[in-house]
This record gives sequence, structure tokens and C-alpha cells, in this order.
Amino acid sequence: MRLRARGLACSSLVAVGALVASASANAAETPPNPAPLPSGESRALPDYDGRGEPPTTAGDAALWVPRVALFPAYVVTEYGVRAPLGFVVGAAERGRWIQELTDFFTFGPENNVGVVPTALIDFGFRSSVGVYFFYDDFLARQNDLRVNAGYGGDDWLRLTLADRVHLDEETSVKFRGEAWKRPDGAFFGLGPRSRDADASRYGANIVDGSLVFEGAVTPRVYLEVTAGVHHEDYFDATCCDVPSLDTRIREGALAAPPGYPEGYAADRFAVNAAYDTRKKRPAPGNGVRVELRGEHAFELGNPSESRWVHWGGGLGGFLDLADSGRVLGLNVRADFVDPLGDREVPFAEQAELGGDTALRGFRPGRLIGRSSAAATLEYRYPVWAFLDGALDVGVGNVFGAHLQDFEPGLMRMSFTAGIRTANAHRDHSVDLLVGAGTTPFDEGVELSELRLVLGAKRGF
Repeated sequence: MRLRARGLACSSLVAVGALVASASANAAETPPNPAPLPSGESRALPDYDGRGEPPTTAGDAALWVPRVALFPAYVVTEYGVRAPLGFVVGAAERGRWIQELTDFFTFGPENNVGVVPTALIDFGFRSSVGVYFFYDDFLARQNDLRVNAGYGGDDWLRLTLADRVHLDEETSVKFRGEAWKRPDGAFFGLGPRSRDADASRYGANIVDGSLVFEGAVTPRVYLEVTAGVHHEDYFDATCCDVPSLDTRIREGALAAPPGYPEGYAADRFAVNAAYDTRKKRPAPGNGVRVELRGEHAFELGNPSESRWVHWGGGLGGFLDLADSGRVLGLNVRADFVDPLGDREVPFAEQAELGGDTALRGFRPGRLIGRSSAAATLEYRYPVWAFLDGALDVGVGNVFGAHLQDFEPGLMRMSFTAGIRTANAHRDHSVDLLVGAGTTPFDEGVELSELRLVLGAKRGF
């Protein structure tokens, strides 16, 4: 052992000596460092390949146009979103917040059961708190249970239940039921020129049950088929220092919208199809998405006179800048609602913008009409492992049947900025957004809406 130790020591000394010798030789062959430059001067960048500086091209000059145009967005994202989030994210990673929260709220042999507190915040509506319960592999493998209960006062109650059976990785069948009582429904009138001055509130009791099939017909074609029943009835209520809809109707400021106050119960069948060339994250987000939507519904108590179809579609193009997860997208969509019987379509079933649809700077119920058209330019960029920053600007409005009163002067603008969860499915997220909406172009494009929302872009 002693001889072996001596051998190792000698080997180490030889290795060190060789390194020293090599370093001395390199030092001898290397020319001495150039003399230091005077204070304030910088050394010129060496021309290693001998080709000189590349010439300035027209493309280099043209890049200044988007740089200048997007500078306000850069300031907002850099100092309003990235910098504050960077501080929070750094603290969360050092403190292992995600792991701590996961361990606290989940349990079971594979952390497949959990109870999580929730909150629903939407500026101008009643806020609520609640609890979200999930149980993966409930009763059987590939069967997931979800329950969400919310409370915003004795007159604001919500219970949602969903049970999803996964047939394979891309296909599932889901039963979903929901019961909701709330006093803060918003109505501003119908059509493109509805006014903020006519804001009103109403109460609603809503019950909805549906059976949904979701699946990938091919690797690029997705299909969602829904069959269900929806019921709404209304009551006189007020909220948020805004007069009730009943009061507005009695005063003659608003006409009673179709379906109010008697309510309705409808049977519906809907098919949504999408062709999407984008791959799931973390693959780059380049691609095209085409959507087609169609729904047929009728009132259960009067199917011959009260029937309607809701149909439309959308087209989106997405460019992942340098395949970095910074995606610039442009979406265009249109929706139409047509009665098939003698009665008008209930106002709650007509085309709507704002809320969780396009033009999210407007509150739910702000824009309602027989048809709608909107275009949205969105920039989405990674902030953390499961968070994206998002900025979008949209233009559009609701109109009469088949866009019959469409004109550029009636278009409104919408702006939102915030953060979203970065899910594998690119169109589902939970958002924290600040938004704003404007009056129509021919009324001065003045800001008329301010929206702060924390909620899901698409629920379970």
C-alpha cells in the first residue's frame, strides 16, 4: 500500500510538472500582451476571418420599423411583467414554493388527489372564493373527477362537476354538469352601438348538463361533439351600483331582450372541428389553425316555434420567432346566429364578444348581437416553466344578421396584457389579465371599458 501511494504521488507530481511545463512553453510562444489603451478607449474587435464588417442590408434597416412600433409593448413586457415576475420566480425557485404547495394540497399514492382553494375575480362583477377538488384515476384507471364549488354571497353560488374517461392519449368522453345562481349578469343592449350609459344587471339561475366527446381524428384534425340541455330563468337583481334590467325596461331606456324575463330551456347539439398544424409544447409554435363551429338548439317547451342554429369559424396563423417560444399570432373569427322558427333567439344564445371569447378587453355581456366579427393580434412569450406573458390587440364588433350593418366605423378595439399558464394544449389556459375596450371608431375610439380578470380561458 505504501509503495502504491508513493507511485500515485509520483504520478501526480509528474502530471503537475507536465502541466507547468506546457504552460511555460505556451507562455514562451505567446506574444506579450499589448500595451493597455488610454482610459475611456476600447480595443477594436479583431477581424478573425479577414472578410471585414458585413454590409448593412435593406432588411437590417427595415427591422427598425417593428422595433420602434413595438417599443411600447417592450416597455410594458420588460418592466411591467418580466422584471416583477423575475423577482417572484427567483424567490419561488429558491424557496421551492411549487414543491411545497404541491405537497401541501395533494395527497394519495401518486399525488393524484388534491384540494385547492380558488378565487374568481372579474372587475365589475361579484368576486367569489371556492375550492377545487381533483381525483385522477377515480374508481378506475383513466377516469378523472373534477369538482369546483364557489361562493360569492348567499345569492352567488356555483357548483361544477366533470368526470372524464380517457379512451387514449388524444381521445376522451366527458360528462359535465353545472348549477349557478348569480345576481350580477350584465346587459347593455343589442347591436354594435350598445352604450355604457345603458348598463344594467339581472339575476339568473342556470343549470347545464352535457356529454362531450373530444378526440383527434388524425394527428392534425381535432373534433369535439357536445349534446346537452341548458336552462336559464331570471329574477330582478342589481349589483355594483348599476340599475337592474327590470328598472331600465320600466323607464324605457332599454327594450326587453328576447327571452327575458321568462327564460328558456333548450336542447342542443354542437360540433366543433379544428385543423391545427402546431405541435404540442415544448415544440416550436409555428403553424396554422382552422376552426369550424356549428350548433343546433331548440326550446324544450316549444320546439316548433323556437329553434336556432349558431355557426361560424376562425382562421389563425402563428409564427414562433427564432423557435424561442415567443409566438406572434393573428386570429380572425366570425359567428352567426339564425332563428329557424317564428320566435327570436334568446339574448343569452346570440353571438357575443368579450369575456372568454375574442376582444377580451370587454366584460362578459358587453357586446351581443346576431353576428360578430373580430381579428386579434397576440404576442405570447415564456416567462417561467409554466407561465407565459401575453399581449394582444383586437378589433371587431357585433352586428345584425349576417353582418348586414357591417361598416369600418362601427369597429371597436380591445387591449389586454398579463400572464397565462403554459399548457401543452396551446388554447387552454388560466389567465391573469388587465384589459381595456373602446367606443366605435366613428365615436372617437375612446376607452370605455377597464377589465381585470383572473380566470380560465376554457373551463374543465
